[in-house]
Amino acid sequence: MERDKEYICSQLSAGFAGKLVGTHYPLCGPIQCRFFVSGLHDNYLIEDTGGKYILRVYRNDWRSPDDAQFELELLAFLHQHNAPVAGPVRTTAGNLAFTVQCPEGARLAALFPFAAGRAPEGEITAAQCKLLGRAVADVHRISESFTTSHARPILDVAELVDEPMALAEPYLDADARAFLKALQSQLHGVLPGLDREPGVYGICTGDINARNFHITDDNQITLFDFDQCGYGYRAFELGKFASAIHHHPSRRDLLDAFIDGYQQVRPLSDAERWAIPYFEMAAIIWVFGIAVKNAERIGYKLLEKVYWDRKLKILRELHAACFHPRRPPGGRA
Repeated sequence: MERDKEYICSQLSAGFAGKLVGTHYPLCGPIQCRFFVSGLHDNYLIEDTGGKYILRVYRNDWRSPDDAQFELELLAFLHQHNAPVAGPVRTTAGNLAFTVQCPEGARLAALFPFAAGRAPEGEITAAQCKLLGRAVADVHRISESFTTSHARPILDVAELVDEPMALAEPYLDADARAFLKALQSQLHGVLPGLDREPGVYGICTGDINARNFHITDDNQITLFDFDQCGYGYRAFELGKFASAIHHHPSRRDLLDAFIDGYQQVRPLSDAERWAIPYFEMAAIIWVFGIAVKNAERIGYKLLEKVYWDRKLKILRELHAACFHPRRPPGGRA
């Protein structure tokens, strides 16, 4: 994506962001706006007399308008069909987003209702994981009939493994490069082994973790942040969640509960279950590729040796557990 080389990503002041919301949305009473969190995009907490909202201002060097519109149309569709997601609020003009002119060029902005409850993060329980698994499976089930004219990257081996490994290579020593090269070849032999059939393959949210959903005291879940969504194998979604809880002391129980909840809505084949730890490795590789792509935003300090040592340690552990003589039930090695 082209952009003014003098700027990467400017930040709107909270006051100006609040004025934009007042211009584009029919909110009630005085609008309060605070900068809430900076991730891959800028997020503002909006409050009026009617409630709370999140304004997301998309970075135009990370997501194209096509990318963002895919995500917004998907969320609007899911919300319309009663999926447990935070769907975008339409502007007074009936659009899912509006455009903000910034020094780096035009950026899209969209408003979402603030999800009730809180993110459990490191305190997530097995019971919450079971509910989360059901919610993710509901999204998968409902999204089977979703259509759009907009495109997103396909979450295939090239996207999840090949490109990130090429991006990581300059940061790695010879031993790490040799290990990842061998792992890349092995994953190429495993990950395409599932059939591209409805249910097994389709829309994935891309980033299920204990921060990207809120849960209320009465166990109502709302999923949000579909920035990494796209088409792929649904087993990847479960592998991505496994990678997010890798260091949790109750990891096995949490993952089992998530899978159990998921299967209450859509049973997994033996081949899909077998593939989950391989997709966990792919998810870890994909995430460090995202970190490299966003180094100008998050800072190269976060990509120093300690970061790569931590990621490689996890991959080596998973590799040792996964790659030994066995074949996937109903799949192929």
